[in-house]
Amino acid sequence: MSDTPTTVATIPFEPVRDALKAVLDNLFHIEVTGMEAIPESGGAILVSNHTDNLDPLIQGLYCHRRIHFLGKEELFRPDDQILEMFSRAPGWTHPVFSPVRLALEGVLHLYGLYHRSQMETWGGHPIRRAFKGESAKDAVAYYQEIEDQMLELLREGHLLSVFPEGTRSETGVMAPFKPMTARLALKARVPIIPSGIRGAHGFSDVRNFLSGEAFQRGIYYNVGSPILPADFPSVDELGEKAAARALTEEIQKQVYALSLHPERRASGREVPRKTKARQL
Repeated sequence: MSDTPTTVATIPFEPVRDALKAVLDNLFHIEVTGMEAIPESGGAILVSNHTDNLDPLIQGLYCHRRIHFLGKEELFRPDDQILEMFSRAPGWTHPVFSPVRLALEGVLHLYGLYHRSQMETWGGHPIRRAFKGESAKDAVAYYQEIEDQMLELLREGHLLSVFPEGTRSETGVMAPFKPMTARLALKARVPIIPSGIRGAHGFSDVRNFLSGEAFQRGIYYNVGSPILPADFPSVDELGEKAAARALTEEIQKQVYALSLHPERRASGREVPRKTKARQL
């Protein structure tokens, strides 16, 4: 999923994780419960509602396993965004600024290479959201490639985080889940671990830090009981699309409950072994 292989030395994940976790624990009120539900090994999909850029950070810092994340490509290319900002400055393309422009582009290129390599080392995988390509066929091929690589990660025994809403909620209200997570789980036959976060919406807004509100709010992240492959809807009985739809509905119910009720983590919701697809 990445165009740039890791070619530079990077910082190991564990010491950074421990240091950042200590900072968060001392500065903010964050409660994380149910992490023991995440299996020690083997492929699995961790799903959650998505309210802020803080969400994947909490997952990565408080989980005992390395998590692989999907992230929009822009997060992996801050150098492009900085250059775009400079390009809008008056006179930026004037020949007199050529030496400065070339030097800055070189520095930013190196920074971008290091940043992408570091993100990949820590489990990040860039994707192009809303990719269309030159034709519908290109778009289908691209998203099929992403799905194939995620399936490969799961079959290799990695823990993959997916936010089924597809993007952060602008309002804090959980949006309908997309069926990709269910399709992946049905194909890879790996557990789905539902989780829910509450209190993080808008946390990254700089105004919350300036006002001090970010240091006063409580943030709660709850992990629930895994939905095991034995409890998945039957593809043979329902068909692939209907089974994915039924499983998606169940995932959404559990994540919603966990985002509101931490006590649900103890037992989770009962998942019938033969979940019937809702008739539309």
